[in-house]
Amino acid sequence: MVSRLMRPKSSGNNYRRLNALGKRGERGGMMQVPSGRVFERDDLELSRLMVANRFIENQKQAAVLTSGMSTYVYVSGREDLTDKNLFEWQVGRKIARLVKQYGESEYNQRQQCLIGIPTAATAMAQAAAMVSYAENILVNGQYICHRTMRENPKRHGLHQGWVNGEPQPDIHVYWTVENVVTSGTTLITIAERLRQSGYPVEDMPILVFVDRQQGGIKKLEEAGFRKIVVAYNLLDLVFIFGELGLWSKNQVKAVEDEIAANQF
Repeated sequence: MVSRLMRPKSSGNNYRRLNALGKRGERGGMMQVPSGRVFERDDLELSRLMVANRFIENQKQAAVLTSGMSTYVYVSGREDLTDKNLFEWQVGRKIARLVKQYGESEYNQRQQCLIGIPTAATAMAQAAAMVSYAENILVNGQYICHRTMRENPKRHGLHQGWVNGEPQPDIHVYWTVENVVTSGTTLITIAERLRQSGYPVEDMPILVFVDRQQGGIKKLEEAGFRKIVVAYNLLDLVFIFGELGLWSKNQVKAVEDEIAANQF
């Protein structure tokens, strides 16, 4: 059976409906989003930083994604993340807390080790490990660690292959971390590379920071990935952008229409 960790709910016809939390659905730093989840104060602050640092951007010109699809809403995670210390730290904290939440509920004893998908998620995995140490976020009594994956395999020196470090599944639970999923194709390709390096792909949880909600998570499940954690749904985030006055309602509607029209 597929274990769907923090799997997004279908928004259905409730997309535009706010719960009775007062003005604009907000009370005490909380707001309900289309999936039914409640964004807490940290989620709202992280949403503001995503817009301020252009991590999620509504562009005038379409960009072509790895999946081949053109989009006007782009999810990044490169210099917009690594040049902004506060934002990178907040992203790392979010990931570390999710790993703690699901690592402790699913596994015992072994240390959680994150492998960021290059290049965007490399910094995310490292940030989570650093926050784990600095803020004493322990999973099964141990700090979160991370390893670096290469864009191209190393063919020289002592540590060849796709990942810095040989797999040690007896002491580590390895996670793949990805900044965004559209069709799921990138993660399926990456899984084969990890398998070539001896990593236990079928047993590795996947942490997706932003799911574009275009069918990629379903494709990953169909490919055999059993443990998937999604930090944020794209439609939840753009909804919040609109409610906080960071994006116009027209921008929010345009993203909603694009996602609905482009499903894999």
